Amino acid sequence: MDKSLGKGLLALEILAESESPIGVTALAGRMGITKSNAHRLLTALVATGYAEPSQPRGSYAPSLKLWRLGARIVARLDVKSIAAPHLARLVAETQETANLSVLDGPFMVYIDRVETDTYIRSYNRIGDRHPAHCTGTGLALLAHAPEETLAQALAEMKPHTPATLTDPTALATRLAQIRRQGYATTRAEFRPGINSIAAPIRGAHGHVVAAIGLSGPADRLKPARVKTLAPLVAATAEKVSRLLGAPAP
Repeated sequence: MDKSLGKGLLALEILAESESPIGVTALAGRMGITKSNAHRLLTALVATGYAEPSQPRGSYAPSLKLWRLGARIVARLDVKSIAAPHLARLVAETQETANLSVLDGPFMVYIDRVETDTYIRSYNRIGDRHPAHCTGTGLALLAHAPEETLAQALAEMKPHTPATLTDPTALATRLAQIRRQGYATTRAEFRPGINSIAAPIRGAHGHVVAAIGLSGPADRLKPARVKTLAPLVAATAEKVSRLLGAPAP
């Protein structure tokens, strides 16, 4: 491990485990480093948003950024088990494949999946990682992602089919529409002949932590059927959100 990274993480652990704010001298003593090095570590943690100046003057405390990241990880661990029966129910009701995804920077990653028994279906594997800007669950997640993640996604806007959206302005408009209507849809934008519907899942803190979706052949998931199934997908996402402790929308 890089020594600077290791020291920074240790400093963060000390701040997080301390019952009161810590000053430069105290941190230096607990880490066995010089005051100047302790000050540099604290300055870096403040600059990256993991720590903040506190009282008494000259002391530091961890910021809520650490809590937000931890809350997202816990939600991801919970969401898979809680969403599993709802994925199965979606498949039973629609005869299409149901997916559960989380965001990994500008990409979405499948963390669970229930296949339909229908002969013709879409194929993906748990752990597969695809661009968020052209996939259903990816768009549902990206519509609620922080600005830095959106900026990364804009840099990854490459065409995968003739229908892939690659214009940043058009993407911004589309994400705003997804936020208004509560779900995302795609039409052969990542793989030819595959359409999808997806909706975001919120955790206990109200932030979007995952997305649930349906995907299938375009000749089955036609626009009229997509319009019919979209409320079902959105309602399923909301059920899972409430089970995770999310506040009412």
